[in-house]
Amino acid sequence: FKPGQESQAEFYAEMPISIKVLGTYHDLGAFATDISKLSRIVTLNDLILSSTSDAKSGSSTLVMEAIAKTYRYLDADEISAKRKADK
Repeated sequence: FKPGQESQAEFYAEMPISIKVLGTYHDLGAFATDISKLSRIVTLNDLILSSTSDAKSGSSTLVMEAIAKTYRYLDADEISAKRKADK
């Protein structure tokens, strides 16, 4: 979990967060489902799926690396400050 730099658009802000999740196929599915139930919009981008295996136990774990992006509306003060800076 590594937050990135927030960027602002006309009326919203976007915060990218680098994440790495380890688990079974069903664990990763449950994680994505839980993300979809958050009160704020969150998207999963640039997904990389790989697997690791433990030779001793014979088990395999999936690794998902992604950029989660969360969005929020700018408040009135932020919008007016952004418009002044753009001029």
